[in-house]
Amino acid sequence: MDKATDEILAKVKKLMALGESPSESEAASALEKARTLLARYGLSVSDVEAKETEVVEGVLLEKRRLRAWESHLVWVVTRATFTQALHVTRGDTSQVLIIGREVNTAAAAELFKYLHLTVLKLGRAHGKEVYHLDSFKVGVVERIGERLNESADGEAWCGDADDDVAPGKKRSAKGAREPSTTDGSGTTAADRALMVQMTVASERENDAYIKSKYGETKAKRGGRRVDADSYHRGRAAGEGVNLNRQIGARQARR
Repeated sequence: MDKATDEILAKVKKLMALGESPSESEAASALEKARTLLARYGLSVSDVEAKETEVVEGVLLEKRRLRAWESHLVWVVTRATFTQALHVTRGDTSQVLIIGREVNTAAAAELFKYLHLTVLKLGRAHGKEVYHLDSFKVGVVERIGERLNESADGEAWCGDADDDVAPGKKRSAKGAREPSTTDGSGTTAADRALMVQMTVASERENDAYIKSKYGETKAKRGGRRVDADSYHRGRAAGEGVNLNRQIGARQARR
């Protein structure tokens, strides 16, 4: 590939990374811009993958036994950042490892740190009001996870950064404006297809890394029996958690 193509792929990669943003409008806009660039230059997600597919690992948490809400928070974060987690015990050391591309593991670590601290603070603030504190925290995490998932299909405005295309419109190959086909939430079919491609590619890469370094692993399922009232109070508290906090810091790293 020539230098110009490399520069386009680098730009697309940054846009795809921004597609993980908790901000609905930012994520949808970034994915649409990435899709437009790929189409304009006759490229595909596989070209982006070929450009850089190195998978790394980092320590997300050092703890032998996770509470139910912590286990669920790990799952919520990995789902939102195209990463996977692995709980590894070596002698007296037990760690939750985060595995994925470097930009994704960095985003996962930052998001987990923020949300973990936020849940602990909410627990302290509401501790005297709820019957079962862990059930409350599970509710908080459950609602946060739903909101992060909803943001992946959130309201989109489309068009290139250098264009004046109105929200909800896109340009054809000849520059004419066309209506953008959406699912009612504002997300285009192309956005959803790109997100699926990104998810499948990351799962394939992460699985290959884990199998190569750690061999076969076991999935551990833990049931979460909760106190209903405490759980629903937690969900209400989770509704108010600011999920836009990470955007500035993550953009600065890029």
